[in-house]
Amino acid sequence: MNRGTALNPPGFLATQDLKDRGWTPALIRRFLGEHDSTRPNGLKMGRRRLPPVKLYREERVHEAESDDTFLAAQAKAADARERAEQTRAARLARRQAQLQDAVDSFTPIIDPVPLRKGATRKAREPYLRLLEQVQERLERELENVTEKESEQLREGLLERLDAALSQVYAWFPAPGRHDREKGSGKS
Repeated sequence: MNRGTALNPPGFLATQDLKDRGWTPALIRRFLGEHDSTRPNGLKMGRRRLPPVKLYREERVHEAESDDTFLAAQAKAADARERAEQTRAARLARRQAQLQDAVDSFTPIIDPVPLRKGATRKAREPYLRLLEQVQERLERELENVTEKESEQLREGLLERLDAALSQVYAWFPAPGRHDREKGSGKS
């Protein structure tokens, strides 16, 4: 989106101004009703110009904000937003725990072969197909895995593989080292 430069005329507040003051769409409908005016929207989405911005007379907004019924409804809406945020945070924490448990379930068994020092790609290579199969299985079990979660799983599984490889090959960079190249390396 491109930021526009359109400003509200004096004495008017835009819908976004109301939201910044703690109003919700339901509160706007209930306590202000129909908007008083509009102005062109300074934002574009691609080539498409967005609909006009709804404007509300500032005096009507102040009048509504001084009403005890509005204040109670606004507090109730704020409590609902806070509960929804806590629920989202708890759901995210549960999902992160599921992803970490899935990663922790992967214990690669390394079959050491003679490799020259620093051949990280060659050390990792025989296990990458297994890693992909494990990831596919875990994603099926977890269900509805997002692209970001898939990448998180991949990184976690690679880290587990690298930890196992670093136990077998003393020269293999242990996970967390800054000089490690993920997914590749010298051959």
